Amino acid sequence: MEMLKSIILAVVQGVTELLPISSTAHLILISEYLDIEMGTYLLSVLHLGTTIALIFYFLQTLPKELYQKKHISFWLKVLLSTLPAGIFGLLFKNIIEERLRSTSIIIFSLLFWGIAIILTDRIKRRKKKITDVTWKQAVAIGVSQIIAFLPGTSRSAITTITGILVGVEKYTSLQFSFLLGLPLLLGASLYGIMEKGIFTLCTIPNCVLLIVSGGFTYITLKVLNKYSKRRWLTFFGVYRIILALILLLLTLK
Repeated sequence: MEMLKSIILAVVQGVTELLPISSTAHLILISEYLDIEMGTYLLSVLHLGTTIALIFYFLQTLPKELYQKKHISFWLKVLLSTLPAGIFGLLFKNIIEERLRSTSIIIFSLLFWGIAIILTDRIKRRKKKITDVTWKQAVAIGVSQIIAFLPGTSRSAITTITGILVGVEKYTSLQFSFLLGLPLLLGASLYGIMEKGIFTLCTIPNCVLLIVSGGFTYITLKVLNKYSKRRWLTFFGVYRIILALILLLLTLK
């Protein structure tokens, strides 16, 4: 039964991690409903599955020119822009896990950023290549990831909103957000796993969780790439607001 519950969490992780609806909020809420502990190690395994899927996806879809020497500066933008959130996460890891996972914070974040996403979706930006993201834009998007430590915010939501506000087209912002997530997800997952030892991954249950979370992450990426059309952010904003209102009603009973 516990394995089935973990697989459900792996599916949730794969579907929600890259969508602007907050995977952390969904994992916390569903783990409470299923009565399963959402520990750091389990979360790290699920994140690792997502990271592997992201790497595999980008190797297939990113323009081949991005792997040439002339684009080293672009990858430096990506790496340096992850530092603020990475450092913040290391310094305040315990506070985040112990004090910032309340239902009230999740409800507020889902509602507030849901409205923000809908409003931001109305801003029009000229389509640009991902390599056209400037240093200032990259740093602004990277720093905004710190806000995503609040459950219910969503890293992809806040980085996409920030990207649009600093002049980047919304889908380019989301793509850049995915790339920024790679070092963070990889670092966070390996850090959590190494606390118990890397060889703890070599079990059938953990391999199943890696495959499930990675597989659903890859499917979500493909679907998002196919259907990321006009007003698609609004759809997720409305979803967030509805979920927040449902949770609010449940807590008031």
